[in-house]
Amino acid sequence: MTETAFSPSALARYIERRGLGTAELARAVGVSERAVQYWLAGRSAPGDRSFGRLLAVLRCDAQELCGRLRGTETLSDLRRDAGLEVGQAAAAVAERPWARDLGFDVGKLRALELGRAVAGWDGESPEMAGRVARALARVYGVPERVLLDAWRRSRPVDGAVPILPRREPGSGEASGPLAVWEELNERQRIYLACLFWQDQEEELLQQRSHARGGVRSAAREWRRMPLALDAPKELVGLTRLQERLRHEGVRDPGVGSSVAALRRRGLVTTYRDRVYIDGVGEVARTLVEVTRRGRSVARAALKVPNSKGTPAPLLSRWLWSVLVRVARAGGVGLDGSLAGRAPHALAVGRSPDGHNPSRGFIVLRHPDGVDSGPYFWFLTDSGRQHVKDYLGLYQELYPEVGTSDLNSAIE
Repeated sequence: MTETAFSPSALARYIERRGLGTAELARAVGVSERAVQYWLAGRSAPGDRSFGRLLAVLRCDAQELCGRLRGTETLSDLRRDAGLEVGQAAAAVAERPWARDLGFDVGKLRALELGRAVAGWDGESPEMAGRVARALARVYGVPERVLLDAWRRSRPVDGAVPILPRREPGSGEASGPLAVWEELNERQRIYLACLFWQDQEEELLQQRSHARGGVRSAAREWRRMPLALDAPKELVGLTRLQERLRHEGVRDPGVGSSVAALRRRGLVTTYRDRVYIDGVGEVARTLVEVTRRGRSVARAALKVPNSKGTPAPLLSRWLWSVLVRVARAGGVGLDGSLAGRAPHALAVGRSPDGHNPSRGFIVLRHPDGVDSGPYFWFLTDSGRQHVKDYLGLYQELYPEVGTSDLNSAIE
């Protein structure tokens, strides 16, 4: 995190918005109060680990603190947003058996982030790159399509596009979630199952609210479920999760070793904040979120089907047809009145919610050499690279979308 990329004034606004003091924020992030004061004064900026924790505590996105737009993230940006130093991220990937054989370490991850040749392995191997990309997506807690987009932004000159390993029935990739489940003890399984079912209920409530015309909350908000309050239960009662755990036979459903074990395996993430309760006052609260990996493990163990969408990192037919229209427009640009939610999913700086981040493939701007007048949609470098990388796959997947003249248009 560079100092020029961090906004002290934005930090001050969010601290005030969340009703936090500098000492309280420092405790939640795990730094000294002087460090927070230095950030606010612009004398220093949060380190990689502190930055990710800061985002979690303030419940905001990276672009809101450093001016970075959605759809422009690089590999190092995703690592910082996850609150990981390069050594921590490399160590998490290196735990995989294939990564140990590869000798994956800090040097290799740093080379990937800087767009340099990776010593000791064939960087042109799309299968090896795909394995590394999938592992990084899990470590950073982001969709694979987001990781692959960041990979291409960080490494635009790579000749090979990372190919994600296939998940086939009976393969090691498919049995992975079940293997993780088998490693859990009985209490840990109960915790993960209860958290998963609560997560699914919250998602269903969001869908029903949206269908009735309500505003759909960002996933980063509703997926963070209250687990426990730091106050006597006779005063504050039990949370819904604690009641569910009690019903499943957990006698002391608190935040202890079971949650810590799930967190170490990357199945859940925990957060701390404070909440006001009538008659009690302000108390600390622990929230828990089931990660994508955690939901995958729970689905496999509980035999819950998962709907199959478009394979990462490809777009849906509708979004692909919109991208083709913008690509065909070339240097002239496409009229700026794109209808629907396509700009939210495709355009730099736009996103409908935290669950479906923008791909950053198109941008609304004036044509080259023009400073006023109407705005038009143009491909970004990332969007042009995406079309080049996957045009053949799209032609097989959506043959009804005419793309015969697209090669000349994107050049």
